[in-house]
Amino acid sequence: MHKKVYLLRGLTNVLSPGIDQLNEDLQRRNVDVTIANHVFSDSLALDAIDGCKSGRINSIVLVGHSLGASAAVSMAEQLQRAGLHVALIVTIDPVVKVVVPNNVRTLRNFYLSSGVGTAVEPSGHFHGTLQNVDMGKTDYGHVSLTTAPTIQNQAMRDILAANSSCR
Repeated sequence: MHKKVYLLRGLTNVLSPGIDQLNEDLQRRNVDVTIANHVFSDSLALDAIDGCKSGRINSIVLVGHSLGASAAVSMAEQLQRAGLHVALIVTIDPVVKVVVPNNVRTLRNFYLSSGVGTAVEPSGHFHGTLQNVDMGKTDYGHVSLTTAPTIQNQAMRDILAANSSCR
């Protein structure tokens, strides 16, 4: 099964260091990964739709930090409109309230309730797995949260295990 992972950075490309770390770790494991700023999410969604419909991609994973987290959910919404599914979304400290669409199998959200981050809510028809993990009792901030070993390790385990079909 060919898995495609899309990593979305937040506002500026330098404020999501953990996204870059995941990119390097995934590339070392020969996972097909694309990393970009959140503003490119629409074109990335079109790439994912084309890849899934053509059979080049069998499973889609979306990971985003800050505004990239919101962009990941936006990509999932575009995939849903195309009749496609998302195996996994990992969001790290989304700064805009997001609702996970019902075409997502699993969403794990790490956020700081003591900061700018928010919990993710399920849509009315969502039947997948949604876990909000409040990291508020830590010394991490909005940027450094992306590099937290707990998050890096869990995200990597989730990404490697995700394998549900996009069709």
